[in-house]
Amino acid sequence: LPPPPPPLTPGYVSVVSENELRSLIEGAAADISISLPPSAHFELSSQISCASSIKVTIASSGEGAMLDGQGKTGFFSLQYGCSLTLRGLILVNGRAFHGGVVFASGAGDIEFIDSAVRDCMADSDGGVVYAFSSGAVSIIG
Repeated sequence: LPPPPPPLTPGYVSVVSENELRSLIEGAAADISISLPPSAHFELSSQISCASSIKVTIASSGEGAMLDGQGKTGFFSLQYGCSLTLRGLILVNGRAFHGGVVFASGAGDIEFIDSAVRDCMADSDGGVVYAFSSGAVSIIG
């Protein structure tokens, strides 16, 4: 038997698929904290949108979960005050016109904490983050 997953941080919802991740964020009416399993690989087919004044936290532990834009899409589109924290993730192959990982217009704060970004690009501006009329962008660790 495989080892049991690490205990879930209180207040976090665990997801195991890209569709589940997308549904939780796009359907959120209040702040939400999401836990991704270590070593999981989520392939995104399009940006995940957050268009309300909430705080979204996505975290992983151990070696981290990977979000993969497959060279076709950025990861997140934030508007209307939405804030985003990415903790312990590996973000690869993101590509968008603006913001290879995050496009933010009128969004809240954006935090990358102990996360790695590789092979992400924008065709115009913001290889990692494009933030217009938004809050602070922080990269920690």
